[in-house]
This record gives sequence, C-alpha cells and structure tokens, in this order.
Amino acid sequence: MTFHFFNPENDLALALGDKHYNPPKNIVRFSEDLSLLPVWFADAGDCVLSRTNVPVDWMRKEREELSVKVSWKHIDEYWKESVLSDSLSPWGWNYSLYNKWGKKSSSSQIIDCEKIRELSARSIVCDILTLPSIKGEIVPASFVQPKILTNWNQVCSFVHEYKVVVLKAPWSSSGKGLYWVENECSEALERWTRNLFAKQGYIMGEKVYEKEKDFAMEFKSENGDVSFLGYSFFQTEDGKYKGNILASDDWMKGQLSQYVHPSVLQNVITILCEFFTSRIAPYYRGYFGVDMMVVKSEVGYFIHPCVEVNLRMNMGVVSHIINERYVHEDHRGYFFVTTFPTHELLETFHSSSQHDYPLEIANSRIIRGYMPLTYFQNNATSLAGVIIE
Repeated sequence: MTFHFFNPENDLALALGDKHYNPPKNIVRFSEDLSLLPVWFADAGDCVLSRTNVPVDWMRKEREELSVKVSWKHIDEYWKESVLSDSLSPWGWNYSLYNKWGKKSSSSQIIDCEKIRELSARSIVCDILTLPSIKGEIVPASFVQPKILTNWNQVCSFVHEYKVVVLKAPWSSSGKGLYWVENECSEALERWTRNLFAKQGYIMGEKVYEKEKDFAMEFKSENGDVSFLGYSFFQTEDGKYKGNILASDDWMKGQLSQYVHPSVLQNVITILCEFFTSRIAPYYRGYFGVDMMVVKSEVGYFIHPCVEVNLRMNMGVVSHIINERYVHEDHRGYFFVTTFPTHELLETFHSSSQHDYPLEIANSRIIRGYMPLTYFQNNATSLAGVIIE
C-alpha cells in the first residue's frame, strides 16, 4: 500500500542537509492543519498519514459524491504496523525524513537522499538554461544566463554589471532565500552573502526581467522516464504561495499562446522531458514542477523556461489533479491555501464562503461552489480549499 505524507518542511530540511532537522513551530502547525490534503490527489486504495486525529466521517458526503476512496490514519498508529511492502510517498524526500522513516518503519524502500538534494539545488537551472536547444530556440540572444557566485567580489561585479538582480540561496523554501538588489553592494548584503557562502557554498545571481505572467509546467518521473503532466497558473503575494487557477490544460495553453507560439511551448516540454529523463529519472520517482514566466523584452515576449525546479510534490500538481478528477469541464475555479491569525477568523471565512458559494456536485464533479479540502476542527489556522464558479 502507498502511504502519503504531507511534509511542507521538506525544502527547509534540504537546505540544512542534516539527518536531524526540527522544523519551526509555525511549519509544524501548518503541516498539521493540512495533513489531509493528500486525500484529494492520492489514488484509490491509498492511505494518508495524518498528524492529527480526524474522525472517519470527515467530509463523508462530499467524498462519496466525488468517489474519493482514500483512507487515513494517525502517523503514530502507522508506526506500530509498518510492513515491508509499504511505500511512502511524501511531499518531498530529505535526509531527516528518510532517517526517521528508516528507524521507525519496516519498509525496505530505498531513497538516494544525497542525489535528491544535489538535484534540488538551484544550480540545476544553469544546466538547463545553457542547453544549446534552449539558448538557440527558446530565449533570445540577449538573455543573461544565471551565474554561480562563490565570493563577495563576484557578487559585487555581478550587481554592478546587471544593475537590477536577484540573488538566491542554493537551497531555500518558497519565497525565501532571495535578495533583491539594485546596483548597490551594501553591508547588509555582504553579511547575507557571506553567511550563505559559509553555510551553502555559493549563491545564484540572476538578472531581473520584466515579468508578464507566472506559470509552471508539471512533470512525473516514473519507471525511468519523465513525462509532461500539464500546466499550472499560480499566484503569490510577497513571495508566498496563495493559490492556483483550476482550468483545463487547453485553456492554459491558450492563455500562454497569446504571448508565444504553441510550438515554443511544445519545444520546452520536449527539451525538459529529455533532460529530466537523463538527469532526474534514475534517482527520483514522483511528481515535480518547473516554475517559469512569460517575459516582456525589447524583442517581444519570450518564455523563461526554468526559474526554479521543485523536485517534490507541489501545489501546481495538486491543483492539476483536483481539476482533472473533480471539477466539471465547463467550469473554472480557484484552489487556495490560506493562513489566518486565529482559528475564529478561519471559521468566519469558512461560514461566509459556504453562504456565498453553495456547493453543487453532480455526476462526481463539482459544478460550482466552495469546498474545504482540509480538516480544521482542531483549532487550525490554515486551510486549503476550492471555489468553483
């Protein structure tokens, strides 16, 4: 049996690169609140490992109407009965999780965490963007390739040459580990860079472009091959993830085709599938995504084909699967993850959303309305859900 486990602290654990990682309290709380999110993307017969006690009748009516056949159990209960044939499918693999898994589970599952951490580093972006097929066909000749910087002098030279840049930690959580700079090498910047050099060895330097739209391509690595799963349109606020549009791939492709020819998108897919099959498939099995953006330049619009590789499950894949499985093909909507200052404010949001967007399900598809996707009765402050128009 496959057991799914939501561990959003994965990126932070990868950054540390240690077998003994203890996430901060706010991340622990977030992971508890969204423990049951995998219920909506796991396959029939799978089980979700929850960090909280959830009654068996949670969302029973909605799950039956949508034909969701996934169970769950508390992770502490699971450790008592793990068997060799079990397969763990976490949000992401890292040394810390694998260490705990190896100590507590009797599963024979083997994961190369060292290689996964190496492939999760931002330096893989350089490998992709310097491919001849990318440089010659996807990005214009004026495109400035990201650079790996290993000392303070290199950082200052990069800043002074390209004026408006973003410096990135090799490993960091979403929206973190970024430093935006405008032609100034300040003392604060020097402290930040020297700290990263000491902890992670290098920094990624990238020229800032005029962004028109954020999007991502989602992939799946399985049986030594990588295949394209679909597109995702995501929204952020102050670097933090807010949600994804729920719509068909054809609709999203149509939106992107307003900026570039569809053949460009297909070329990107082909190039990345070949690259990832060679570089990632031998070591990683599961979903992953590549953040991209439509860029406006003096020569027109072009696709930045690799802003970041997220070698783990991600909200873009979640929204893609939810749309394909549960949303009526004639409707679009929004998948969101939000955190409130208090549980009472979450309850107020839930009640008002139920009133404003009554849920309607027909033929195992959501026609319209609001539906929560996570359990929030244990004084939760974070919630995942959908609103279909």
